[in-house]
Amino acid sequence: MPMLVVTDLDRTFWGLDCVAPAAHLQALGELEAAGHVVLAATGRRLRNVARLFELNDLQLPVVALDGSIGMDFATMHRFHRIAFDPAALLYLLETLDCLEIRPCLYIDDHGEPGGDVVIPENPTSGRNHLEFLEEDINQGLNPNDVEADVLELVLTGLPSNLAHTAAKSVHSQALGVARVDEPDPLYGGSRLTVSPPGISKVSGVEAFCRWAGHPFDFAAVGDGVNDVELLQAASISIAIANSYPALLDLADHIIAPPAQTGWSTVPQLLG
Repeated sequence: MPMLVVTDLDRTFWGLDCVAPAAHLQALGELEAAGHVVLAATGRRLRNVARLFELNDLQLPVVALDGSIGMDFATMHRFHRIAFDPAALLYLLETLDCLEIRPCLYIDDHGEPGGDVVIPENPTSGRNHLEFLEEDINQGLNPNDVEADVLELVLTGLPSNLAHTAAKSVHSQALGVARVDEPDPLYGGSRLTVSPPGISKVSGVEAFCRWAGHPFDFAAVGDGVNDVELLQAASISIAIANSYPALLDLADHIIAPPAQTGWSTVPQLLG
């Protein structure tokens, strides 16, 4: 029976080179030919996803920024968006600043040129991360200009104790959903992301199902801390070997990483 298949991208559908193996693309085609709907769910920004989809010749619906925004890349229709409340965001930024943390702001650029990243003065994120973001930084904006359009806060290269202290502070005051991913596979250290309250990849999947008229029943494939809620909610849960430990406990199936074309087995696992 056709169903929704929700998949993470990094270290799941493709490796750190962001090139999907041919076997994965073939499996994707098999799923679509069988009537299944494939939805990508990622922590990446829409601009970044667009470049990688062009590289891999893909046009999928996407839940991006861990559930804060959604777009169907076949039609370029945005079906979902949840930003921080401006007053709550200000308090959140002040709370982090007390810990000497000044995050990068990932924003809704409304499809306009100029960039979807806003950087505060003296940002705390790691140098390599800032260099990666450089082409998408909106140089004409500062945090005060985008208070209604902030979708996620991100820092990389943090000491573990600082990242966890910040996450605990965010959660204790119900300021958002904070996740610590460590070690960060790209930049080292600990990666801290903060989404608006109640946001996860699952809330993005729910929005997609409402928009597409699809039943909220899905298989999920993932590897990271931001996939925990996704696999918990899935009727069929699939984790990548050597992924975030909690996922391995949740998974109905464990498949090989992209280098070993594990995602190519997804059609068989759906039965």
